[in-house]
Amino acid sequence: MNRAYYGIRFTDEDKNNLLTTGNLGRVVDAEFKQGEKTPVFVSLDKLTNELVALRTDKIQVPEQIKSVTLNETQKKELSEGKAVFLENMTSKNGNQFSAHVQINADRRGIAFHFDQQEKQNQQNKQKQRQLQNREVRIPKSLLGVGLSDKQQNKLQESQTVYVTGMKDEKGKEFNAYVKVNNEKAKLDFFKWNPDKSKAKEVVPDNASKTQVAVNSEGKTNEATKKVDEPLKKGQTQPTEKQSEKQEKKEVKKNKQESDKHRKFKGVKI
Repeated sequence: MNRAYYGIRFTDEDKNNLLTTGNLGRVVDAEFKQGEKTPVFVSLDKLTNELVALRTDKIQVPEQIKSVTLNETQKKELSEGKAVFLENMTSKNGNQFSAHVQINADRRGIAFHFDQQEKQNQQNKQKQRQLQNREVRIPKSLLGVGLSDKQQNKLQESQTVYVTGMKDEKGKEFNAYVKVNNEKAKLDFFKWNPDKSKAKEVVPDNASKTQVAVNSEGKTNEATKKVDEPLKKGQTQPTEKQSEKQEKKEVKKNKQESDKHRKFKGVKI
């Protein structure tokens, strides 16, 4: 670009346009034959890194580009080699996008190019469309609990529902707030109501208060401090079976302590 191209001398702005957009950005007169001027579009072939010239009479500015009708000003600017920004064009897959359009001599037609901000905007729009198209299937039952029509409708409308009696992987019952996570296309479970402030203290319902305290928080009370099994929902006292099991462990532990004492009683130090 530092030398004359068919008699064309490129300015610094011309060079910058060719390197950034691939197009000269204006119509220039090329001298293919000595003393004969021909108006052309000039573009850069990005594969071969060569300059390509196309006579202006070899291409016609279209009335529409990707479903967007061009006005007279836009058609005039395109015919002069300038870039025109078009919004809400429609791609082959039906998605809308915006970009600069410009006549490209190498492609012998219209080319699209995006600056960094436009690329980011397009990526954000595409991501948003993908998320909107990802629908979460609302089940009729959830972890062993049938959902009512009212609960299903609320979930479908992205509202929160409270479900009781569900069973975890270990078969233990639990209660939770349930809400659709549109971003990850799944259902999320909460100990607290996600629609309320998360700064508030998490308080389990009365039926699960002791269960959560013992199983999840490691707390004990006088009735449960010797129980080493997870409590069930609503349980505040050890069951008869748990009590018998714990008593047997206590007897075995006392016997081991006694045997250990007798073993070392006669050892002289």
